[in-house]
Amino acid sequence: MSPTNVKELTVYSVEGHHIVHAPLGRGEELRHHLASHGVASAVSTLAEAPFDRLELEGAVDADAVQALLDNWER
Repeated sequence: MSPTNVKELTVYSVEGHHIVHAPLGRGEELRHHLASHGVASAVSTLAEAPFDRLELEGAVDADAVQALLDNWER
């Protein structure tokens, strides 16, 4: 997945993992928001990428997480 064609705040399934791209500098805030709803994740910033990347941990309901993302106040 090229950094130029990712959509922020969208759940992607990549090789059995669920990934979300957050606005640059907001990954930790989004991680806390998801955690408050029982969704564990880890944040990483990719060198020179225009976003933060969260990898969702464990078995997740991608549709439920997407609903949380759709309603996250930015």
